[in-house]
Amino acid sequence: MNYIIVGKYERWIYIKPNFIPGLKLSELFYNDVIKEKLEKEYPELEYAAALIGQGSEILGFDDKMSTDHHWGPRLQLFLKEDDYDKYNLIIKKYFSKILPFTFLGYSTNWSEPNEKDGMNQFLELKTNGPINHRIEIYTVERFLKLTLGLESLELNESDWFTIPEQRLLEFTSGKVFYDNFGELTHVRKHINYYPDSIWKLKIIVQWDRISQEMSFVGRIGGKGDDLGSRIEASRLVRYIMEMAFILEKKYIPYEKWFAIAFKQLSISKTLNPLLLGILKENNWQQREKLLLDAYLQLIKMHIELSLIPNIKIEPMQFHNRPQLVIPLQNVIEELKRGINYSFSQVSYSLGTINQFINICNNLNPKLCRRAQLFYEEI
Repeated sequence: MNYIIVGKYERWIYIKPNFIPGLKLSELFYNDVIKEKLEKEYPELEYAAALIGQGSEILGFDDKMSTDHHWGPRLQLFLKEDDYDKYNLIIKKYFSKILPFTFLGYSTNWSEPNEKDGMNQFLELKTNGPINHRIEIYTVERFLKLTLGLESLELNESDWFTIPEQRLLEFTSGKVFYDNFGELTHVRKHINYYPDSIWKLKIIVQWDRISQEMSFVGRIGGKGDDLGSRIEASRLVRYIMEMAFILEKKYIPYEKWFAIAFKQLSISKTLNPLLLGILKENNWQQREKLLLDAYLQLIKMHIELSLIPNIKIEPMQFHNRPQLVIPLQNVIEELKRGINYSFSQVSYSLGTINQFINICNNLNPKLCRRAQLFYEEI
Protein backbone atom coordinates (compact mmCIF):
# COMPACT_ATOMS: atom_id res chain seq x y z
CA MET A 1 0.00 0.00 0.00
CA ASN A 2 1.16 3.54 -0.72
CA TYR A 3 0.80 6.42 1.69
CA ILE A 4 1.70 10.09 1.97
CA ILE A 5 1.73 12.55 4.86
CA VAL A 6 -1.04 15.13 4.65
CA GLY A 7 -1.95 18.04 6.86
CA LYS A 8 -0.15 19.64 9.76
CA TYR A 9 -0.76 16.61 12.00
CA GLU A 10 1.20 14.27 9.72
CA ARG A 11 -1.62 11.79 9.69
CA TRP A 12 -1.04 8.72 7.50
CA ILE A 13 -3.89 7.88 5.14
CA TYR A 14 -4.11 5.61 2.15
CA ILE A 15 -3.68 7.42 -1.15
CA LYS A 16 -3.07 5.75 -4.48
CA PRO A 17 -0.30 7.81 -6.11
CA ASN A 18 -0.43 8.72 -9.76
CA PHE A 19 1.71 6.32 -11.76
CA ILE A 20 5.16 7.61 -12.66
CA PRO A 21 7.41 5.51 -14.92
CA GLY A 22 9.90 3.84 -12.61
CA LEU A 23 12.98 5.22 -14.34
CA LYS A 24 11.65 8.75 -14.00
CA LEU A 25 10.67 8.11 -10.38
CA SER A 26 14.19 6.97 -9.53
CA GLU A 27 15.79 9.87 -11.40
CA LEU A 28 13.65 12.30 -9.40
CA PHE A 29 14.52 10.40 -6.22
CA TYR A 30 18.21 10.87 -6.97
CA ASN A 31 17.96 14.54 -7.99
CA ASP A 32 15.56 15.63 -5.25
CA VAL A 33 16.85 13.57 -2.33
CA ILE A 34 20.00 11.52 -2.79
CA LYS A 35 22.29 13.94 -4.63
CA GLU A 36 22.03 16.78 -2.13
CA LYS A 37 22.53 14.51 0.87
CA LEU A 38 25.55 12.79 -0.67
CA GLU A 39 27.20 16.08 -1.60
CA LYS A 40 26.61 17.46 1.88
CA GLU A 41 27.86 14.41 3.81
CA TYR A 42 30.56 13.16 1.41
CA PRO A 43 31.60 16.18 -0.71
CA GLU A 44 34.83 14.60 -1.97
CA LEU A 45 33.28 11.29 -3.02
CA GLU A 46 33.58 10.31 -6.67
CA TYR A 47 30.70 8.13 -7.80
CA ALA A 48 28.13 7.34 -10.47
CA ALA A 49 24.39 7.13 -9.85
CA ALA A 50 22.17 5.11 -12.16
CA LEU A 51 19.28 2.74 -12.53
CA ILE A 52 20.30 -0.18 -14.73
CA GLY A 53 19.93 -3.96 -14.59
CA GLN A 54 16.75 -5.96 -14.08
CA GLY A 55 13.25 -4.52 -14.07
CA SER A 56 10.63 -3.53 -16.63
CA GLU A 57 11.25 0.15 -15.85
CA ILE A 58 14.84 -0.19 -17.08
CA LEU A 59 13.50 -0.83 -20.59
CA GLY A 60 10.70 1.71 -20.26
CA PHE A 61 7.97 -0.95 -20.37
CA ASP A 62 6.60 -0.61 -16.83
CA ASP A 63 3.01 0.36 -16.05
CA LYS A 64 0.72 0.37 -13.01
CA MET A 65 0.79 -3.43 -12.84
CA SER A 66 4.57 -3.32 -12.51
CA THR A 67 4.34 -1.57 -9.15
CA ASP A 68 3.35 -4.73 -7.28
CA HIS A 69 6.95 -5.99 -6.86
CA HIS A 70 10.58 -5.02 -7.51
CA TRP A 71 9.47 -1.49 -8.33
CA GLY A 72 9.76 1.79 -6.47
CA PRO A 73 12.24 4.54 -5.55
CA ARG A 74 15.61 2.84 -5.98
CA LEU A 75 18.97 3.28 -7.70
CA GLN A 76 22.57 2.13 -7.73
CA LEU A 77 25.64 4.03 -6.62
CA PHE A 78 28.93 2.99 -8.22
CA LEU A 79 32.09 3.77 -6.29
CA LYS A 80 35.74 3.51 -7.24
CA GLU A 81 37.29 0.19 -6.25
CA ASP A 82 39.62 1.96 -3.77
CA ASP A 83 36.65 3.63 -2.06
CA TYR A 84 34.27 0.69 -1.87
CA ASP A 85 35.38 -0.92 1.38
CA LYS A 86 35.60 2.44 3.11
CA TYR A 87 32.21 3.84 2.09
CA ASN A 88 29.90 0.92 1.27
CA LEU A 89 28.49 0.20 4.72
CA ILE A 90 28.59 3.72 6.09
CA ILE A 91 26.64 5.14 3.13
CA LYS A 92 24.04 2.39 3.43
CA LYS A 93 23.67 3.11 7.14
CA TYR A 94 23.57 6.86 6.56
CA PHE A 95 20.64 6.64 4.15
CA SER A 96 18.78 4.21 6.39
CA LYS A 97 18.66 6.97 9.00
CA ILE A 98 17.98 10.13 6.99
CA LEU A 99 15.72 9.15 4.07
CA PRO A 100 12.11 10.33 4.09
CA PHE A 101 9.64 7.50 4.66
CA THR A 102 7.96 8.18 1.33
CA PHE A 103 8.80 9.84 -1.95
CA LEU A 104 6.03 11.07 -4.27
CA GLY A 105 3.61 8.79 -2.45
CA TYR A 106 5.74 5.64 -2.62
CA SER A 107 7.43 4.09 0.38
CA THR A 108 11.22 4.24 0.40
CA ASN A 109 11.30 1.20 2.69
CA TRP A 110 11.46 -2.27 1.15
CA SER A 111 10.80 -5.76 2.47
CA GLU A 112 13.65 -8.23 2.76
CA PRO A 113 14.13 -10.47 -0.30
CA ASN A 114 11.46 -13.20 -0.32
CA GLU A 115 13.07 -16.60 -0.82
CA LYS A 116 9.67 -18.11 -1.70
CA ASP A 117 9.03 -15.52 -4.39
CA GLY A 118 12.18 -15.38 -6.47
CA MET A 119 13.94 -13.10 -3.96
CA ASN A 120 11.56 -10.28 -4.89
CA GLN A 121 11.26 -7.24 -2.65
CA PHE A 122 8.13 -5.18 -2.03
CA LEU A 123 7.45 -1.66 -0.80
CA GLU A 124 6.59 -1.69 2.92
CA LEU A 125 5.51 1.49 4.65
CA LYS A 126 7.35 2.53 7.82
CA THR A 127 6.67 5.56 9.96
CA ASN A 128 9.63 5.24 12.31
CA GLY A 129 12.97 3.52 12.68
CA PRO A 130 15.66 2.75 10.10
CA ILE A 131 14.67 2.36 6.45
CA ASN A 132 15.54 -0.75 4.48
CA HIS A 133 16.22 1.24 1.32
CA ARG A 134 17.39 0.13 -2.11
CA ILE A 135 20.24 2.50 -2.70
CA GLU A 136 22.48 -0.34 -3.77
CA ILE A 137 26.22 0.21 -3.75
CA TYR A 138 28.65 -1.46 -6.15
CA THR A 139 31.81 -0.91 -8.08
CA VAL A 140 31.53 -1.20 -11.85
CA GLU A 141 33.81 -4.23 -11.74
CA ARG A 142 31.62 -6.01 -9.16
CA PHE A 143 28.43 -5.19 -11.05
CA LEU A 144 29.91 -6.55 -14.28
CA LYS A 145 30.72 -9.83 -12.56
CA LEU A 146 27.34 -10.04 -10.84
CA THR A 147 25.19 -9.29 -13.91
CA LEU A 148 27.27 -10.47 -16.87
CA GLY A 149 29.68 -12.93 -15.27
CA LEU A 150 32.64 -10.92 -16.59
CA GLU A 151 35.96 -10.39 -14.86
CA SER A 152 37.05 -7.59 -17.21
CA LEU A 153 36.24 -5.86 -20.51
CA GLU A 154 38.94 -7.81 -22.32
CA LEU A 155 36.36 -9.92 -24.12
CA ASN A 156 37.31 -12.68 -26.51
CA GLU A 157 35.05 -14.27 -29.11
CA SER A 158 33.63 -16.94 -26.82
CA ASP A 159 32.83 -14.30 -24.20
CA TRP A 160 30.68 -12.38 -26.67
CA PHE A 161 29.04 -15.58 -27.90
CA THR A 162 27.91 -16.64 -24.42
CA ILE A 163 26.66 -13.47 -22.74
CA PRO A 164 22.83 -13.51 -22.69
CA GLU A 165 21.42 -10.65 -24.77
CA GLN A 166 18.83 -9.78 -22.14
CA ARG A 167 21.61 -9.15 -19.64
CA LEU A 168 23.55 -7.01 -22.12
CA LEU A 169 20.34 -5.10 -22.80
CA GLU A 170 19.74 -4.52 -19.09
CA PHE A 171 23.28 -3.28 -18.50
CA THR A 172 23.17 -0.82 -21.41
CA SER A 173 19.57 0.37 -20.89
CA GLY A 174 18.13 2.42 -18.03
CA LYS A 175 19.89 5.69 -17.34
CA VAL A 176 23.01 7.07 -15.72
CA PHE A 177 21.93 10.07 -13.64
CA TYR A 178 25.42 11.20 -12.70
CA ASP A 179 28.99 10.00 -13.30
CA ASN A 180 31.89 12.15 -12.21
CA PHE A 181 34.65 9.61 -12.84
CA GLY A 182 33.36 8.10 -16.08
CA GLU A 183 33.96 4.38 -15.59
CA LEU A 184 30.31 3.29 -15.80
CA THR A 185 29.70 5.46 -18.85
CA HIS A 186 32.77 3.98 -20.53
CA VAL A 187 31.76 0.37 -19.85
CA ARG A 188 28.19 0.90 -21.13
CA LYS A 189 29.56 2.42 -24.32
CA HIS A 190 32.06 -0.42 -24.76
CA ILE A 191 29.37 -3.13 -24.65
CA ASN A 192 26.61 -1.10 -26.31
CA TYR A 193 26.50 -3.73 -29.08
CA TYR A 194 28.50 -6.61 -30.49
CA PRO A 195 31.77 -6.00 -32.33
CA ASP A 196 31.31 -5.72 -36.08
CA SER A 197 32.55 -9.25 -36.84
CA ILE A 198 30.17 -10.85 -34.32
CA TRP A 199 27.29 -8.70 -35.64
CA LYS A 200 27.85 -9.87 -39.21
CA LEU A 201 28.23 -13.47 -38.08
CA LYS A 202 24.86 -13.24 -36.31
CA ILE A 203 23.27 -12.06 -39.56
CA ILE A 204 24.74 -15.00 -41.48
CA VAL A 205 23.65 -17.53 -38.85
CA GLN A 206 20.14 -16.06 -38.81
CA TRP A 207 19.80 -16.42 -42.59
CA ASP A 208 21.12 -19.97 -42.31
CA ARG A 209 18.32 -20.80 -39.84
CA ILE A 210 15.71 -19.26 -42.11
CA SER A 211 17.04 -21.01 -45.22
CA GLN A 212 16.78 -24.44 -43.58
CA GLU A 213 13.06 -23.98 -42.81
CA MET A 214 11.92 -21.61 -45.54
CA SER A 215 10.24 -24.26 -47.69
CA PHE A 216 8.49 -25.98 -44.78
CA VAL A 217 5.42 -23.73 -44.63
CA GLY A 218 4.41 -24.77 -48.15
CA ARG A 219 5.53 -28.38 -47.82
CA ILE A 220 3.53 -28.89 -44.62
CA GLY A 221 0.55 -26.93 -45.92
CA GLY A 222 0.55 -28.95 -49.14
CA LYS A 223 0.13 -32.11 -47.05
CA GLY A 224 -3.09 -30.70 -45.63
CA ASP A 225 -1.55 -30.01 -42.22
CA ASP A 226 -2.80 -26.49 -41.60
CA LEU A 227 -1.84 -26.44 -37.92
CA GLY A 228 1.69 -27.58 -38.72
CA SER A 229 2.03 -24.94 -41.44
CA ARG A 230 0.87 -22.23 -39.04
CA ILE A 231 3.33 -23.38 -36.36
CA GLU A 232 6.19 -23.29 -38.83
CA ALA A 233 5.11 -19.88 -40.09
CA SER A 234 5.16 -18.56 -36.53
CA ARG A 235 8.73 -19.85 -36.11
CA LEU A 236 9.79 -18.02 -39.25
CA VAL A 237 8.01 -14.87 -38.10
CA ARG A 238 10.14 -14.93 -34.96
CA TYR A 239 13.32 -15.47 -37.00
CA ILE A 240 12.39 -12.45 -39.14
CA MET A 241 11.78 -10.30 -36.07
CA GLU A 242 15.10 -11.39 -34.58
CA MET A 243 16.84 -10.45 -37.84
CA ALA A 244 15.29 -6.99 -37.62
CA PHE A 245 16.80 -6.49 -34.16
CA ILE A 246 20.18 -7.69 -35.40
CA LEU A 247 20.20 -5.42 -38.45
CA GLU A 248 19.36 -2.38 -36.31
CA LYS A 249 22.03 -3.38 -33.79
CA LYS A 250 19.64 -3.75 -30.89
CA TYR A 251 19.97 -6.42 -28.22
CA ILE A 252 17.01 -8.80 -28.29
CA PRO A 253 14.92 -8.88 -25.09
CA TYR A 254 13.44 -12.05 -23.68
CA GLU A 255 9.92 -13.21 -24.48
CA LYS A 256 7.89 -10.86 -22.29
CA TRP A 257 9.18 -7.73 -24.04
CA PHE A 258 10.17 -9.20 -27.41
CA ALA A 259 7.22 -7.99 -29.52
CA ILE A 260 6.85 -4.68 -27.66
CA ALA A 261 10.51 -3.86 -28.27
CA PHE A 262 10.16 -4.94 -31.91
CA LYS A 263 7.60 -2.16 -32.45
CA GLN A 264 10.30 0.38 -31.56
CA LEU A 265 12.49 -0.70 -34.49
CA SER A 266 12.46 1.45 -37.63
CA ILE A 267 11.77 -1.49 -39.93
CA SER A 268 8.82 -2.67 -37.83
CA LYS A 269 6.52 -0.19 -39.61
CA THR A 270 7.13 -2.13 -42.81
CA LEU A 271 7.33 -5.62 -41.36
CA ASN A 272 4.54 -5.50 -38.78
CA PRO A 273 1.61 -5.61 -41.28
CA LEU A 274 3.28 -8.48 -43.14
CA LEU A 275 3.93 -10.49 -39.99
CA LEU A 276 0.41 -10.00 -38.65
CA GLY A 277 -0.90 -11.05 -42.04
CA ILE A 278 1.18 -14.25 -41.94
CA LEU A 279 -0.21 -15.20 -38.52
CA LYS A 280 -3.80 -14.45 -39.54
CA GLU A 281 -3.71 -16.00 -43.02
CA ASN A 282 -5.81 -19.16 -43.57
CA ASN A 283 -4.34 -20.05 -46.96
CA TRP A 284 -0.85 -21.53 -46.89
CA GLN A 285 0.05 -20.23 -50.38
CA GLN A 286 -0.73 -16.67 -49.31
CA ARG A 287 1.07 -17.27 -46.02
CA GLU A 288 4.14 -18.31 -47.98
CA LYS A 289 3.91 -15.23 -50.23
CA LEU A 290 3.80 -12.87 -47.27
CA LEU A 291 6.85 -14.56 -45.78
CA LEU A 292 8.72 -14.03 -49.06
CA ASP A 293 7.75 -10.36 -49.01
CA ALA A 294 9.16 -10.06 -45.48
CA TYR A 295 12.45 -11.72 -46.50
CA LEU A 296 12.78 -9.29 -49.40
CA GLN A 297 12.27 -6.33 -47.07
CA LEU A 298 15.13 -7.60 -44.91
CA ILE A 299 17.35 -8.03 -47.97
CA LYS A 300 16.50 -4.48 -49.04
CA MET A 301 17.74 -3.30 -45.66
CA HIS A 302 20.98 -5.26 -46.18
CA ILE A 303 21.56 -3.31 -49.39
CA GLU A 304 20.77 0.02 -47.69
CA LEU A 305 23.31 -0.83 -44.97
CA SER A 306 25.90 -1.75 -47.66
CA LEU A 307 26.14 -5.27 -46.24
CA ILE A 308 25.66 -6.73 -49.70
CA PRO A 309 25.72 -5.21 -53.21
CA ASN A 310 22.48 -4.43 -55.03
CA ILE A 311 22.04 -7.95 -56.36
CA LYS A 312 18.83 -9.22 -57.95
CA ILE A 313 16.97 -11.57 -55.63
CA GLU A 314 13.66 -13.08 -56.73
CA PRO A 315 11.48 -15.93 -55.46
CA MET A 316 12.05 -19.32 -57.09
CA GLN A 317 10.68 -22.82 -56.87
CA PHE A 318 12.26 -25.18 -54.36
CA HIS A 319 13.73 -28.12 -56.36
CA ASN A 320 10.93 -27.82 -58.95
CA ARG A 321 8.37 -28.29 -56.20
CA PRO A 322 5.40 -25.92 -55.83
CA GLN A 323 6.90 -24.27 -52.74
CA LEU A 324 8.52 -20.86 -53.32
CA VAL A 325 11.76 -19.77 -51.64
CA ILE A 326 14.37 -17.02 -51.83
CA PRO A 327 17.89 -17.99 -53.01
CA LEU A 328 19.39 -17.11 -49.65
CA GLN A 329 22.69 -18.83 -50.32
CA ASN A 330 23.53 -15.93 -52.66
CA VAL A 331 22.90 -13.49 -49.81
CA ILE A 332 24.96 -15.56 -47.37
CA GLU A 333 27.92 -15.77 -49.76
CA GLU A 334 27.88 -12.00 -50.27
CA LEU A 335 27.80 -11.48 -46.50
CA LYS A 336 30.77 -13.81 -46.02
CA ARG A 337 32.83 -11.67 -48.37
CA GLY A 338 32.38 -8.70 -46.08
CA ILE A 339 33.59 -10.33 -42.87
CA ASN A 340 37.04 -11.32 -41.71
CA TYR A 341 36.13 -14.56 -39.99
CA SER A 342 37.31 -18.16 -40.11
CA PHE A 343 33.79 -19.62 -40.18
CA SER A 344 34.47 -22.61 -37.99
CA GLN A 345 31.59 -25.03 -38.42
CA VAL A 346 30.63 -24.92 -34.75
CA SER A 347 30.30 -21.19 -34.19
CA TYR A 348 28.86 -20.64 -37.68
CA SER A 349 26.06 -23.11 -37.00
CA LEU A 350 25.31 -21.88 -33.49
CA GLY A 351 25.79 -18.14 -33.57
CA THR A 352 25.47 -16.42 -30.19
CA ILE A 353 23.92 -18.12 -27.17
CA ASN A 354 20.45 -16.68 -27.82
CA GLN A 355 20.48 -18.03 -31.37
CA PHE A 356 20.65 -21.65 -30.26
CA ILE A 357 19.14 -21.65 -26.74
CA ASN A 358 15.82 -19.84 -26.49
CA ILE A 359 14.64 -20.45 -22.95
CA CYS A 360 14.23 -18.09 -20.02
CA ASN A 361 16.87 -20.00 -18.02
CA ASN A 362 19.55 -18.87 -20.44
CA LEU A 363 19.29 -15.46 -18.78
CA ASN A 364 21.61 -16.85 -16.10
CA PRO A 365 25.10 -15.65 -17.12
CA LYS A 366 26.84 -18.41 -15.13
CA LEU A 367 24.85 -21.07 -16.97
CA CYS A 368 25.59 -19.43 -20.30
CA ARG A 369 29.32 -19.27 -19.60
CA ARG A 370 29.34 -23.06 -19.34
CA ALA A 371 28.15 -23.15 -22.94
CA GLN A 372 31.59 -21.99 -24.06
CA LEU A 373 32.52 -25.65 -24.55
CA PHE A 374 30.10 -25.73 -27.49
CA TYR A 375 32.31 -23.20 -29.28
CA GLU A 376 35.52 -25.13 -28.92
CA GLU A 377 37.01 -26.45 -32.14
CA ILE A 378 35.95 -30.03 -32.81
